[in-house]
Amino acid sequence: MNKLPIILLISFLLPFSILAQDTHKAGIGFNYHLDQENGTGYQLFYQWQFAESFEFESRYIINSDIKLQSNEADIFANYDQFSIGANFIKRYNNELSIKAGTGLGFITTSSNESVIEKQTMAPYLMFAASYKFTNDFSIEFGQFTHFNRDMLQTNHSIFLSVSYQFGQSLKNYSPTEQDSPPSLKPTNSEDTPEIKPSVTTYIAQKPVPNEPTNSPINKPRWYVQFGAFMNETNGLKTLNQLQKTYPDLALRLVKNKNYYRILTTHFISKQRAEDHVSSLKSDYNLSGYVTQLLINE
Repeated sequence: MNKLPIILLISFLLPFSILAQDTHKAGIGFNYHLDQENGTGYQLFYQWQFAESFEFESRYIINSDIKLQSNEADIFANYDQFSIGANFIKRYNNELSIKAGTGLGFITTSSNESVIEKQTMAPYLMFAASYKFTNDFSIEFGQFTHFNRDMLQTNHSIFLSVSYQFGQSLKNYSPTEQDSPPSLKPTNSEDTPEIKPSVTTYIAQKPVPNEPTNSPINKPRWYVQFGAFMNETNGLKTLNQLQKTYPDLALRLVKNKNYYRILTTHFISKQRAEDHVSSLKSDYNLSGYVTQLLINE
């Protein structure tokens, strides 16, 4: 039985069976197998981030000129592989993320079935670093370990790829002249508990609405996020802890895409949100990250 149509069907339907963010990546890259004799292979991939720290992915990898030795004789093979899996993402800052993933690979073609048999499946492990160098484009460098059978057995490869990111979370937001940025003002000692004099603190105030009544309301805006929770109780508990520790910060819990997110008020641009992240880090040693969401305010 040909298993490829089944895997392709699962790859297509799986993203629609989960509560997903509209954050997608499609890319192309070079793949170098450690048993490769000449040149490099290629890969195409698609990724769908369906949670703050997880993403679904599928790849099509072309391996060429694999060279193995058997009884002092050289054996060559070319093969293609389709894989489907999920990755855990650890974000270090707005640009750099580390990924660890696992899944299954399916051999679609093989020029030498004594080396690797086609229409067979094998698990894999993946480790990679992803760096976002523009709002839409990122590069990824990583390593695959496939646990095949036959003569190829456990094998390793490295890859370098470029991807284009798209989706609702990256829709272009063009602020109008009527949009008011969140104003930052020093805290008043009469309103907040006493803090160390060497620390400059700010309150992110919600902007005063002054948009024309005929201006669009439902549009993505920039926020600083401090966490996302499936359970509202956990979100409220964390929010209360943050408000207790940082009473002069304006934070709120907002339900968006079936997650309860701890957010600041919105910012007029991504740069203003990133500046606020830097201010929070230097003044409070508090880490957040910039995100773009569609929230009715």
